[in-house]
Amino acid sequence: MATHEYPEDLQTLITQNDIKFPSVEHITAADALKLSATSSPPTTLFLDCRSEAEQSISIIPSAIPYSSFDFDASQAATKTTTAICYCTIGYRSAIRAQELKALHPSLTVYNLSGSVLSWSHVGGTFVDSQNRPTNKLHVYGNEWDKA
Repeated sequence: MATHEYPEDLQTLITQNDIKFPSVEHITAADALKLSATSSPPTTLFLDCRSEAEQSISIIPSAIPYSSFDFDASQAATKTTTAICYCTIGYRSAIRAQELKALHPSLTVYNLSGSVLSWSHVGGTFVDSQNRPTNKLHVYGNEWDKA
């Protein structure tokens, strides 16, 4: 896995969060960025596990809200798709990654370690609700304002 130097306070939050979910496979933002850039055809599916209010500010390009994606209708894709769940720091998305893996054991499921905060630090991009590039990011609360 690729490593990246994050500010100490962000690295502490990431480490504390990842430890809480030992049964979940975590992927670094740098590795997720590489995976999404090299998928041919694109088989990396980013699932945004944040609230609608957070998503209305920005999302990772091509991400799908977790709450609206129908996995049962997409059974054929589970063997070739890699799902990467994300939120602000990775707590809510780790819960969703656990649920998703339990429902679809053949699906490769990752939690984006550090989620949008780490994504922003490795050069990952965001788009607004009109699919235009943006630097704006909803970080859930002041404690997570580390972008």
